[in-house]
Amino acid sequence: MKRLTKKITMVSVVLLSAGMAFAAVSEDEAINTALSDAGVEISEATALRSHKDRDDGRAYYDIEFRSDEGKWEYEIDAESGRIVGFDFEESRNRAPASVGVDRAGAERIALSDAGFDRDEVSRFRMESDRDDGIAIYEISFVADNIEYDYDINADDGTIIKASWEKKGRISGDREARLTESEAEAIAYDVLGEEAERLSVWEDWDDGRYWYEAEAMVGDYRYEADITGSGEVVSVSRELRAFWR
Repeated sequence: MKRLTKKITMVSVVLLSAGMAFAAVSEDEAINTALSDAGVEISEATALRSHKDRDDGRAYYDIEFRSDEGKWEYEIDAESGRIVGFDFEESRNRAPASVGVDRAGAERIALSDAGFDRDEVSRFRMESDRDDGIAIYEISFVADNIEYDYDINADDGTIIKASWEKKGRISGDREARLTESEAEAIAYDVLGEEAERLSVWEDWDDGRYWYEAEAMVGDYRYEADITGSGEVVSVSRELRAFWR
């Protein structure tokens, strides 16, 4: 009985210590700190959630809420009240602030680059987002059984990323195989003779030979997927400054 009593006493001390750690800053105070930092009034915050947690012996409040701007997440130190973690995801339905290109302009840029008019494409979608602090438009559509995707800088209309991919079943002989020179010739035909540092790799996937081509063309890094029968099924490009 004496051993049991000692153990219960030790557990009680631990629980009291944990309670004292959280008592330094109240939950309401932590929520107010997060809202104040985000510039959001309590009446404007929705889906507000808060709970106590502990990591590496450090007590903190995990706070989440939404506003018209997007979703906010905070970690507030329970002893000092300092913000020790923060994340913000802008609402996809909200137009980027202070942009130089509106949604109609971004639509024209993407369609013109692909070579289509608006009435020639289907499943057109556009969303606003932010990548590395840059406001962008994400655009996708389908035309002639090919899916197109674009990321366009909302400030100046620069195409940051672009790709197209054939949909549906891949045709051609599944056992067909290209030589290295044949694969390079097809890659140059797709990317243009101005392609620099062209590299082509052979691969085997899904029961057929594939060839992955990579090259630099101007300010863009290009990639292309070619089947063993010589069919180009996808091409993508990304602005060199944004390639990681």
